[in-house]
Amino acid sequence: MTLAAGAHLAVHGGFDVLTFSDGDPPLGYIETLAGELFLESPEEIRRLTGVFEHLLSLALSPRESTRLIQEKKDGLG
Repeated sequence: MTLAAGAHLAVHGGFDVLTFSDGDPPLGYIETLAGELFLESPEEIRRLTGVFEHLLSLALSPRESTRLIQEKKDGLG
């Protein structure tokens, strides 16, 4: 995401929703300044999934990201 996207729900650290092929329920993983958190409840997983979908709506597309990276690279030389 670019700075133009402004403040967002993951500004304080990274997170992921881990899914497993063996049928185990998903697991939320959050990085914090104090360490890692693992979340298991369906409500917590829904919240993380919602945040991720919101971040996707703010992010550049792969094509736009490539263009921006190329522009920045061209500006260095």
